[in-house]
Order: sequence, then C-alpha cells, then structure tokens
Amino acid sequence: MENARLITETREALEQQTATAEILRVISGSPTDVQPTFDAIASNATTLSGAAAGMVFRFDGSLIHFVASHGLPPDLLQAMQRSFPCPPGRQSTTTRAIQTREVVHIANVAEDPEFVLTAIVQTGWHTALAVPILQDRNPVGAITVTRREVAPFSQAQIDLLKTFADQAVIAIENVRLFNELNARTRDLEESLEYQTATSDVLKVISRSTFDLQPVLDTLVGTAARLCEADLAVLANTEEDGYRVVATFSTSPEFEAFIRGHLLPKGRGSIAGRAALEGRVVQVANLAADSEYTVREAITLQNTGTTLGVPLLREGVAVGTITLGRQRVEPFTERQIELVRSFADQAVIAIENTRLLTELRESLEQQQAIAEVLGVINSSPGELQPVFDVILEKAHSLCGIASGSLELYDGETFRSVAEHGLPDDFARQLREGYPAAEHPATRSLIGGERFSHIVDIRQFDHPIFRAASERGFRTVLFVPLRREHALLGMIACARREVRAFSDKDIALLESFAAQAVIAMDNARLLNEIRQRQAELRVTFDNMGDGVAMFDGALRLAAWNQNFQQILSLPNEFLAGRPSLADYVRYLATHGEYGAVDIEAEVRRLVEAAGHQYSTERTRPDGRVIEVRVNPVPGGGIVLIYGDVTERKQAEAEIRAARDAAEKALGELHATQQQLVVQQKMAALGQLTAGIAHEIKNPLNFVNNFAGLSVELLDELKETAAPALATLDDGTRAEIDDTIAMLTSNLDKITEHGRRADGIVQSMLQHSRGGSGDWQEVDLNAMVDEALNLAYHGARAEDQSFNITMERDLDRALAPIEVVPQDVTRVFLNLIGNGFYAANKRSREAGDGFRPVLKVATRALRNAVEVRVRDNGTGIAPEHREKLFQPFFTTKPTGEGTGLGLSISHDIVTTQHGGTITVDSEVGEFTEFIVHLPRRRHGATSGRGDDRQHPERR
Repeated sequence: MENARLITETREALEQQTATAEILRVISGSPTDVQPTFDAIASNATTLSGAAAGMVFRFDGSLIHFVASHGLPPDLLQAMQRSFPCPPGRQSTTTRAIQTREVVHIANVAEDPEFVLTAIVQTGWHTALAVPILQDRNPVGAITVTRREVAPFSQAQIDLLKTFADQAVIAIENVRLFNELNARTRDLEESLEYQTATSDVLKVISRSTFDLQPVLDTLVGTAARLCEADLAVLANTEEDGYRVVATFSTSPEFEAFIRGHLLPKGRGSIAGRAALEGRVVQVANLAADSEYTVREAITLQNTGTTLGVPLLREGVAVGTITLGRQRVEPFTERQIELVRSFADQAVIAIENTRLLTELRESLEQQQAIAEVLGVINSSPGELQPVFDVILEKAHSLCGIASGSLELYDGETFRSVAEHGLPDDFARQLREGYPAAEHPATRSLIGGERFSHIVDIRQFDHPIFRAASERGFRTVLFVPLRREHALLGMIACARREVRAFSDKDIALLESFAAQAVIAMDNARLLNEIRQRQAELRVTFDNMGDGVAMFDGALRLAAWNQNFQQILSLPNEFLAGRPSLADYVRYLATHGEYGAVDIEAEVRRLVEAAGHQYSTERTRPDGRVIEVRVNPVPGGGIVLIYGDVTERKQAEAEIRAARDAAEKALGELHATQQQLVVQQKMAALGQLTAGIAHEIKNPLNFVNNFAGLSVELLDELKETAAPALATLDDGTRAEIDDTIAMLTSNLDKITEHGRRADGIVQSMLQHSRGGSGDWQEVDLNAMVDEALNLAYHGARAEDQSFNITMERDLDRALAPIEVVPQDVTRVFLNLIGNGFYAANKRSREAGDGFRPVLKVATRALRNAVEVRVRDNGTGIAPEHREKLFQPFFTTKPTGEGTGLGLSISHDIVTTQHGGTITVDSEVGEFTEFIVHLPRRRHGATSGRGDDRQHPERR
C-alpha cells in the first residue's frame, strides 16, 4: 500500500511537472500572444484537477472577460460568452474570487444563495473552484474549474491551480514586456529609416552596450560635423548643475574649464536655458546675450552662434547637447531637427545603458545572493563561511575597498570577518571596542537604519584615527537586526571621499538580512541539536522501556530499559527486526507461554494498528504492562513498564483499606451511640467526662502502637541473621508478614490520632474558646477563610465548583477578636454553604449555578458578616436544633454535629455577639453574625432559632 501511494504521488507529481513544463514552453513559444498560454492553462487545469471543464478569465480593472475554456459543452460555452464581460461581484465563483482576491471553493453551487449564473445550475454543474490570478496582489484574472457531481477539490488540486495562476501572471507580464520592447524597437527602426545621417551613431550604440562614453563622443562629433559647428558639448543633469561628459573640437583651455566646473542651472548658460524651457534654444551672437554668464566660452573658445537642445525623457531634461560656431551664423531648421534626433538618440543610448547596467547589476546581485544562500545551505550551523562570502560579494558589487562584519554583545562590537583590511587593523577590530563611544555605532544602537560618514577625518575616535592612518575616508555601517534587536553590523570603507549610493545601501541591507538569517539558522540548528541530545538522554533514562517501529513496522529506535526488561541481545536489536520477527523472537523464548507461535505473531501484528494496553507476567515472575500507540503517518510505539512492585503495593493497600473500613464502621457505630447519649444528658459535664474517658485508652492505643512498631524494628534487626539462613520463599513470607504488621500498626496509629482529634473537639466544646485577642482586618480574615474553604473543597472533590461573590465594606475599621476562633466560625459557615449549594447543584443538574456570597458591613458599635448560599435551604423542623451539639442531618461520616455548636459559643459566649440564620427551603440560607467592635465579657443567648441542617 505504501509503495502504491508513493507511485501514485510520483505519477501525479510528474504529470504536474509535465503540465508546468508544457505551459512554460507555450509561454516561451508565444512571446507576443498570451492566448495560447491561456488555452494551455485551461486544458491542463481541467485535466490535472479532475474537473469536467475549465475556464480562464482576464480582468482589465473594471470588467471580467472570458478568454479561454476547455471541456465546456456548446450551450454552456455560449451562455458563458453571453454572461461576460461583467464586473466583479458575488454572483459566481469567478467574479467572487476577483472581488475578494481569494480562492473561492463552492461544493454545490445550487445551494449557494449568491450564485446567480443560472446557465451553470440549470445544465447540471455543481462543484466549482475559482483561483484569482494576482499580480502584485492585484487581480488580473482568474482560473475556474467545475465538476458536474458534488465533489470538492483537494488542497493539492487547489495548490496546482495557484501554480497555473502564477504562470498566467508570468505569461501576461512576458507579453507586456515583449510588446513594450517591440514597440521601442519599432520606434528605433522608424528613427533609423528617417535619420540616415545617424547610422554611425547607431552603430556605436549597438557596439557599446554597457559603455556609454563612445556613444556620447560619436554623437557630439557627428552632430558637429553634420551641422558645420566648430565645437559640441554634451552635459548630464545633476542636482547642482550640468556636468560635461563629452566634447568635440574644444580648445585645451576651454576643455579644462568645462571639465572642472558645473554649467549653472537657469538662464546663465545655454544648457541651463534649454533644460529650463524644455525646448531648443538658439542664440545668434553669444557675446551680445546679456543673460549669458559663462564668459569663458567667449574668451577661451571665441564662440559666436550657439544652439542648445535638451535631452528629454518623459518631459524632463536629463542633459543637453550644445553646438557652437565661432562665426555668427544661425543653424538651419534642418540642422536643428538633426540635433533633435541626436538628442533623442542620446536619451535612448543613456536609457539603454542605464537599463542594461541595472539589469547586469541585478543579475550580479541575484547571483551573489544565490551564492550566499548556497553557502548558508551547505554550511548549516557554521557562520564563518557565510560571513566571509557576504563580505566578498558585498565589496565586489559595491566597489568597496575594505570592510568587516562585526557582532554586538550588548556592550562591545567585535569583528568576526574581514575583507581587504591590514592585519594589525583587523586584530584591533577583533579585540573589540565599546559601542556607545563609537560615533557611528551610537546611532545604530539608537535604532537608525544605517550610519553613513562621508569623511571619517571629521571625527576624533581611535578606530577612525586608525582607519584614516591606513588611507580610509568614507565609511558605511549597516546593522544586523532581528525584530529591532541589534546583533551586529557590516562595516564598509572607501579610500576616497565618495558617498555610497542608495543602491549600495539597499544591497548591503539585503546582505545584512542574509547574515541574520544565517545566524538564526545556526542558532536554531544548535538548539535543535541540543534538544535532540536532551531527548536522547531523556529517552535512554526513562523508567519504562520504549521501542519505536517505523511505517514499514521495522525497529527504528529503543532505549536501554526496553532491552533490559525483555533481556534482548545486542545482535538481535542491531539487525533492526520487523515487528513480526520481534514478536516471533519473544514467543520462541517463552514470553507468551505455551501458545501457537505463528498464530500469536499474526494476532499481535494485526493489533498493532490500534491503541491498547495489557498486562502479563513474564517467565521470571515479573509483571509488565504493555502499551501500544500508533504513530500518525505510520508506525507504532511500544512501551513496557515493570509494574511488579505496584501490583504488590495495590494488594497491600486493598488489605489496609479493608481494615480501615472495618475500623471506620466500628467508629461510626460508636459515634452514633455517643450522639444518642449526648442528646439525653447535660452537655458540658458529659462531654468532658466522655472525652477524658476516651482520651486515656486512646493514648494507650497510640503509645503501644508506636512502641510495637519500634519493637517490630528491633525484632527484624535481631532476627536478621537467622532469617538470612532461611530459604528465599520462607524469608519472603516472613518479610511480608512483618510488613503487614507494620502497615496495620500504622493504620491503628492513624485512626487513633483521628479519634484523638474528635476527643479534642469535644473537650474544646466543653471548655469554650481560648486564645489571644488581637485587632484584625475583618475583611482580610473573611477573604482568607473564603479562599481556604474553597481550596479545601476542591482538594476533596476536583469537580467541585461554585461562584463566590464578595461584598466587603472597604471602610470597615479593625476590630478586636480571637483570630483563630473567629476564622474557625467563618470556615464552618462557608463550608456549610458550599455543601448546601453543591448538594442542590447535583440534584438540579447542569442548569443550576451554585453561588455563595459573603458581605461585611459596619454598624454603630459592631460589625455584621453575612454568609448566603443558594443551596437546599433549612427545613422548619430543624431550626430548633440547629445549634445543639451533635445534631446533624448529613449522612453518617460527613459531619460531627459540633461545628455550629462551637461556632455559636465562640460568637456569643466568647465574643458577646449574636449569630442568626434566615432560610427558605429550596431557595437560600443566610447566616448573620454580629461581632462587637471591642472585647466583651461572656454573654449568653443563641439568637434566632431558624437553623441550618448542612453543617459539620
């Protein structure tokens, strides 16, 4: 099955690659016509996506045009041709995809209320998929495929159509560029046909693809000769003026002057005047022109008549051609027109050279970037080769003499790679320097995009002084950043004072980004390697034995415990056995007992695809737990755990639990007897008497139980030599008996302590409260009690949950109470509220929301605390008995009946306050506690007798 799947995936991939190659061949074979490409895309999209029909649409910015189809029946084809062109909208998958710029996939168009192309619905088409053709995130068309049946397209088919959409963009762009190139070529051919006199210039242009100077020299020379001029000058436009770049027949003195100066902008020069006006300017007698300021043309060149023609590109002067005659003789219209044609040729030559130069630089940059990426891919985790090649490419492409790549540790920059630097200066940079003191790096730390210093001699810094002494002048620092964090920088230097261009800076920024990518890759790779090592250590040190089988069900990995638990030899595991061979090995070595080996192999191999867990006893008597977990994508994980000790402990726990349950039953019976007796006698004396009578034997039980444990330990130490002589079975039985006796004594001690706690409660009830009076923040005490009670309830029952509301008077002043006793009262009241609300929640079901609210309020001479729950409420017949000792309506074992009685005595007798209760069965219960602000003597009274059954 796996081979079949791989073969299918390979065949589909080959079909997609073949279709892609076919479309690319169509694109290359039809450079001026995009229609063949659209036809090929429609055909291949239909075939490879398993659709019944496919269509291609163009979008001109306002309307969608139907341009190609495959597999459409004639009636539907005519209907589609009638429906388009149309604007984008929600009416179909195509219009919707172009409107939203997203893939639109409708499983059944008949069920889509917005789909209104009735022709498609009526002809029985159902599933439709439209993928927008996006160029720079703007829609230029769409590819749509449909099926007659309701069968949604897979993600792979959607991705395939996205690929076709990208190819459609390439085809559209290629045709546009090719047509633009053809148009420019036709213009050039037309110009050549009408300007035969410029044939020599065009030859030079064609020969000097990347070198503009021969073209410009030929232009000015040819123009001067054909127009019978005594001199010619061609100047380029710069920010501050016009720089002469080509001359013809100028005197040495005038040549030196104009090469060393910029021609001024404005009307002071013929070049400036022609560029300013954007038209031909002719001055018949230059000496008589009052606006002309470049008098050297007259004094050094003896210029008379002058003609200036602007070099216009899209209406903007990028330069000028100036012709001069030493005589006063205006140029004819034909000559002026000829110079205009030369100006046009100059613009074409300049533009072609610029475009070709940019293309060459772009290719060089892309090649350099590709080489850097190649080094990154070939050197995973190694940064030095990446840094070296980045510096090499950056310096070769930007015309940089020297530089370095430096890393930043938060305080210091240190060089890690250099290019073209003297050894002593490179060592100085590798030693590092404080970043905050460096004039350039300060701005990088501040978040600047780059730091560009045209002349470092303007700054007094040790690094700059050392660089200046070695002949460096202009420097550029481009930061390496990850999410605004400064990691380092690329430093570049030139030996002449020449600023870096925006293009140079942008290129260096791309190299900086690649350096950051390399650093991130190295960091992530190191982290992955570290995590793998940690996982390997964890894997090997797991308490369980683990083995992993791959998709072919062959052993792929295992840990030491796996080998030890099953006693597997190294040579067997080294052969990477299959799951069947592994099971067969275990079966032949008695792991499964007396079974049909091959039947057991078949059974376990078939069960491997399902998750299950089982336990079995090994031949050596150990009990192991076996868990089988399938792995998504194929394979399984086997986990073996030795549970022998756990099983023994479980048996001991069951025995101890049985004994505890028996003792607890006896204790409950005794408790019921005590309840009946206490109800029939005077509370104080009887409680104290019973407590003292129970406490003495409990002390004996607890003391003798502890003493028995010590005697048992001494017995084991004394009998150890004798036990060592016994056989293993007998010794194990004696050890088990001693362990059981120890466990039983521990349980006796545990339950004795529990009974002692009950006796202490009885004694405390008979004695009343005790403790130190303190001034406390009652709000804080209430809040702490609320939290303690909630977490205590959660500890007993993980499913317990309740909404707790607090309405605490923030203006409440501190009061004097016994904190331990009052906290006990609040815990008891809140616990009773939790119990009642939770009980009603279990009875009412999911629709009920249990709530407990605690409120405090300042009164004139006292404070009031209210604890209200929305639980089961209090039955009227229970209110008279609410504060009586040992009275409870809770099930046996869930309450002692002493909690509210003790709480009542603490509030009334100890603190001189009152405690009352208000309740409605099935609705709520609210306890109201009034405590005096200052310490009071003992008072009596039980307040309102409306009482609460759910109490401890």
